[in-house]
Amino acid sequence: MYTQGYKYKYDLTLKYDQVKKILLGQEASLETGKQLKNMGSKRTLIVTDPNVHKFGLLDGLVDSVTKSGIGFEIYEDISNEPTMDNIVKAVEFSRKDGNFDSVVAIGGGSVLDTSKMVASMFTNPGEPAEYLTPVEDKFKVPGLPKILIPTTGGTGSEVSNMSVVIEKDTMYKTWAASSNLLADMALVDPKLNVSAPPRTTAASGMDALAHNIEGFISKEANPISDGMALQASYLIAHNLRTAYNDPSNIEARTAMSTAAMLGGMVITFPWVAGPSILGHCLGEAFGPKYGAIHGVAVGMALPYILDYNIPPSYTRISELSSIFDIRPKGIDARTLARMIPGKIIELLRDLEMPTTLREINFPKTDIETFADYIFESRQKLYDLPRFNPRRLSKENTRRLIKNMYEGNFENAFYPKEA
Repeated sequence: MYTQGYKYKYDLTLKYDQVKKILLGQEASLETGKQLKNMGSKRTLIVTDPNVHKFGLLDGLVDSVTKSGIGFEIYEDISNEPTMDNIVKAVEFSRKDGNFDSVVAIGGGSVLDTSKMVASMFTNPGEPAEYLTPVEDKFKVPGLPKILIPTTGGTGSEVSNMSVVIEKDTMYKTWAASSNLLADMALVDPKLNVSAPPRTTAASGMDALAHNIEGFISKEANPISDGMALQASYLIAHNLRTAYNDPSNIEARTAMSTAAMLGGMVITFPWVAGPSILGHCLGEAFGPKYGAIHGVAVGMALPYILDYNIPPSYTRISELSSIFDIRPKGIDARTLARMIPGKIIELLRDLEMPTTLREINFPKTDIETFADYIFESRQKLYDLPRFNPRRLSKENTRRLIKNMYEGNFENAFYPKEA
């Protein structure tokens, strides 16, 4: 495998926990009833959201469960973001009934993350907030068996070991992490993505790209995660524009579903959220606080954090050049690396997504205070000194946020639009 001088930490033991079973393909969701029966389920809780119901994406699944003779209850009081209120209400609903022996989730990341917590809180005592400790697994008892079915090609939540939650008081994101949050089965059905609005397709795709590229430049990348991250990034770079402009193109949808799933695996590798490095640290802070949905926030952050990390990681970043069809001869690795952020800006513009903090109504007056929060507090939650290639200081963090606001790059070269 190419590394161009990059040294993996082979002295570390890699713990590789993943979903037990995956079925990826058109109409995979119609296997739900059969798979529940194989699990021995008698009565399942189906977690979804109103839009999934509205667009008829639930119909085939419900028919499958009904024909298998399995009882069910549908819970769909879920919003677009995984708030603590969402999770508390869903947990209370499941505990009040008390008769479920499995959970099925069909929807976007918010639905899947909520359902993971529901399944685990059904068998573990206390309140959900007690389990939001990213560096510690507090789930001592395995949760209910669960089948996760994504309807957007982005979060990879169907195969990850995390459940993201927005804190009510601060509006910043945190999460629970545990092997007990892994699905017993992921059913990845690209047909379910066809009805996703273009904006959702774009944001979900950029979220998947951020998972994979951040995972690739993480200081604790490994050969297995690299293989997944690079292939997934290639699929996104060559299919996201098509999925955005031609929603019914099933080949593009399948590629995006595959890439999102691979990204979920990458961020589940032997650390807790390690590959979600500086870009997710930033995006999961300013996104909820200033009203930018997750994929928009981390997608917008991606070119800037690549630019930021060029000094120590230009060799790694240059490896992305073939993914974005940059094939010039006789150009050194650092120059190649400097070209990558501009390619991602081009992708964002083709998807009609914001490329600066200014465009998402981030106040200019908040630059310094937000940067100080990242440097003084939030980087510890993400353990950035361990995972992010370039260290943060108060000065360079402030400069980074200012660049993100103004659309400037420190190391990359890309001409700004007039």
